[in-house]
Amino acid sequence: MRYAYLVVEGPHDVEFVGRLLKPHRFKRENNESRLDPYWRPLVPTKFPYGGDLSRRVPVPTFFVSDTVSVAVHASGGDSEIANRVEETLQAALVAPPDAVGVLLDADRDKPPVERFGEVRQALQAKVNLVVPEQPGQVSTASPRCGIFVLPDNVNPGTLESLLLECADIPYPALLSDVRALVSRVQTGAYSLTPDDLKDFNKPAGAHKAMVACMAGILRPGKAIQVSIQDNRWLEGAALELPRIAALREFLRVLLMLP
Repeated sequence: MRYAYLVVEGPHDVEFVGRLLKPHRFKRENNESRLDPYWRPLVPTKFPYGGDLSRRVPVPTFFVSDTVSVAVHASGGDSEIANRVEETLQAALVAPPDAVGVLLDADRDKPPVERFGEVRQALQAKVNLVVPEQPGQVSTASPRCGIFVLPDNVNPGTLESLLLECADIPYPALLSDVRALVSRVQTGAYSLTPDDLKDFNKPAGAHKAMVACMAGILRPGKAIQVSIQDNRWLEGAALELPRIAALREFLRVLLMLP
């Protein structure tokens, strides 16, 4: 069995990775008794974690195929990515995994290559990893390592940018109506205050709002990650979209999949 450790920014990214692994016959492992002993050190044994009753227990989500076992860990933000990798590789696991990967968004003022450079520098300062010099590449050292900057290592954007591209295939009419709704918000149709629109007016706010609207219809009352897991965002022709295909290839090379 090969082992791979992936760090992403949030729970939506975790489910996104899970859907991209599904065609390779990965299944989610939720049962602790069946969890590979290699990953047991990553499962907290005490609650509340860090004494904070409101904090989500930071356990990874595990996906397993016949040959590869993957732990996908949400870091809670890009500033914590290097810390999470350091904690896992140096303080938790008894031996290094076969691969270490990072997925982050390019939703800030900095271009993707600059965000990549910051995370790469932080990783190299904290952990003994050979990180490629460009985003989207995978080193052949041991462990294999790579960083992918969503949506495509070149352009600004986020996970939601990719989800909306995918949504245009299974849900074109719904997406069109949601775009129209968001456009009306942007033109001031609803007399919302600046405080109301504080998050909406962030660089990725409109895209996040569109995904949330669609997920709210597809899985009313449930979290967006449930819709990513259950609905048709990432099926069929959506998997062949160029930017999705590039991310799938990154994961294939990183995990050494057929």
